[in-house]
Amino acid sequence: MGRLLRGFFMFYFTKWMVLFLLSFSSLIGCQKQEGMAENVGAGAPAPPSVPSPSASVGEAASSSASEESPHGSGAPVPFMQKLAEYKARLEKDPKDIEALVFMGNANYDIQRFEKAKEFYQKALEVDPDNTHVRTDLASSYRSLGEIDQALEELNKVLKADPKHEIALYNSGIILLNDKNDAEKATAAWEKLVQLKPNDPLSEELKKKISELKQTGSQPIPSATQPK
Repeated sequence: MGRLLRGFFMFYFTKWMVLFLLSFSSLIGCQKQEGMAENVGAGAPAPPSVPSPSASVGEAASSSASEESPHGSGAPVPFMQKLAEYKARLEKDPKDIEALVFMGNANYDIQRFEKAKEFYQKALEVDPDNTHVRTDLASSYRSLGEIDQALEELNKVLKADPKHEIALYNSGIILLNDKNDAEKATAAWEKLVQLKPNDPLSEELKKKISELKQTGSQPIPSATQPK
C-alpha cells in the first residue's frame, strides 16, 4: 500500500492516496503523495475531489453506506461496513495498527486532518519504524499548515530510507511551495529522477527542475490544496 501525497503532491500508505493521488507507475495503493503534492505539470493527473463532511470519521457517519472504502483491497466493501469493523477492532485492541491506519486514512480523505494526525501518531507509537505511516503523518501536518513538523517527519523517513520516493517527492513540494527553497527542492527531485529515470512523472520533474534552475523559486499553484 502506498499512496503518494497525490496531486502535485505528497505524504501516503494505506497513507499518502494523499494530499490527492499522484503515484509513480510502480507505486500502487494508498500512499499519500498528494495530499501534499500539486500537479508537476500539465500532463500530471488531476487530484480527485474531496468531500467535506461535518464530522470526523469514527465519531459520526460521514459517508453513505454504499460508498466503498478507498483503502480496501479485493472485492469492494461498503465504507460504513469497513468503518464499523475497524472501530470494533480498535475497541478490542487500541494498538491494532491496521485499524489505526485505516482510521487515519479515512479521516485524511475527508479533510479531517487533525483526527488523521492523531490516528497516524498512535500507529507510530505501535510501529515507529513504519515509513509509510510517517509519510502520511507528514501529509497531515502539511495540511494543517504545520510545515516544519511535516518536513521533520519527512526527514526522519529519508534518514531511514534515502530512496523513499514519496518522501523525496513531497519534500520537494514543501521546500518549493512552502519554504521557497528551489535549490533544496531541486536536489530532492533530482534524487527521485535518478531512482525512476524512465517514469512518466520523471519527465515532468525534469522539466520543472530545468525551469527552477533557470528562473529560481516559483511556487507551483495548488489545484485543491487543503495542504
